[in-house]
Amino acid sequence: MTVLGIIGLGMAYGLTLAAVFWFGILTIIGGVGQLFDAVHHKGWRGILWHVIIGIVYIIAGIMLVTMPVASAFWLTLFLAIMLIVVGVSRIIMSFQMRSLGGIWLGVLISGIISIVLGILIYGTVTPPTPEALATPEGQLEWMRSWGWVIGLFVAIELIMEGLALVTVAFAVKGANESNTPAGGTPAAA
Repeated sequence: MTVLGIIGLGMAYGLTLAAVFWFGILTIIGGVGQLFDAVHHKGWRGILWHVIIGIVYIIAGIMLVTMPVASAFWLTLFLAIMLIVVGVSRIIMSFQMRSLGGIWLGVLISGIISIVLGILIYGTVTPPTPEALATPEGQLEWMRSWGWVIGLFVAIELIMEGLALVTVAFAVKGANESNTPAGGTPAAA
């Protein structure tokens, strides 16, 4: 996973489109699951809302799959807004945690970083002009201005997950070696 994440850093635009595509596929699967679940619970009073949610998921998934660039644009914009809102929430929470000692400072810094990241991402996401969408070259240039964001986040997540798995593997190996007596079989816990 770490190697895939490093490779993904070099192809962030393609990784963005792949992530949006697969997110769309998973959304469609989730919508179909909602519909099957609604059929399974025929006597349930909330069945209408269950069906509506399933249909919305399927429509959203189809849009993600069939319009990956436009979907990536809106998801990137949503990501920026979400980071800003989460950052403000963390800052408010940090001031409520001042009685806990130095912990509040870490939460405050985390909130500030989230806001800064959200503002930076929001600054890169620009709506397309009709001229930019008129030609394939213009569309590509427009996507290059912001299309790396989701791919970068996915690549970093792959790297972090890979490093976490390697760390856990070494920890388990170290624990097994320390529990193995000279005879070669693990000691009973």
